[in-house]
Amino acid sequence: MRYRVVSLATLLVGVATGCYPTLPPHLGEGTEVLGPGRVNLAVAGGAGSFEGKDATGAYVNQFAAGIEARVRTGVGANSEVGASFIGGMGTNVGGGDPPFALGGKLSYKWGPLPWLAIVVDAGAMDFAVASVALFSGDLAVITAPYTWANGMQFYVGAKGAFSVPVLSNATNVNEAIIVPIGLRIPTSEKVRFFVEAGPIAGFAQQSSSGGSSSTNSFGGYGTLSLTFLLR
Repeated sequence: MRYRVVSLATLLVGVATGCYPTLPPHLGEGTEVLGPGRVNLAVAGGAGSFEGKDATGAYVNQFAAGIEARVRTGVGANSEVGASFIGGMGTNVGGGDPPFALGGKLSYKWGPLPWLAIVVDAGAMDFAVASVALFSGDLAVITAPYTWANGMQFYVGAKGAFSVPVLSNATNVNEAIIVPIGLRIPTSEKVRFFVEAGPIAGFAQQSSSGGSSSTNSFGGYGTLSLTFLLR
């Protein structure tokens, strides 16, 4: 039976690459793909820290944490589709209320080989306190260099993400590069535990009548995931 993951624990909801967050940086899954008709539930969560610019242009350390709930189903051809709810909060920069984000995303996963999978996400978030609507997407390639006989798996990923504001006059474009590194630990036939962490590099560009500017930020995240196979 091919087992497809659903994660439960802690996840970073979005790293603020400059002004706006991208989708959560974590994977919370290895290279397995659900068989046709199989369904899983994922609830994930985590936190991260990174260096970003404040209103004065100085770099300050920032912290963010969040959660995700995800449902996926296998559709055949080594593929699965799903939908997620995401939400989280970060530390404020330059005073004021801490920013937070709520939203959702759709995902598609394809596993052409037992040690290789590709995941594509696309979603939208409401980023407050400014209450700016964002469109965000990402593409991840996951490889599993080693899988033990008991089902434990070591996996490494490369993930690129972007976000752009919509329904607003904002002109920011934000990108992130993430390198997830994780371990899948089977605890029963239907339950898996995931431990994952990785570095993040964020980039933001902003245009205005006065010209353009760019910002870089660097940091990392950690997540814990508990997965359940529903059927």
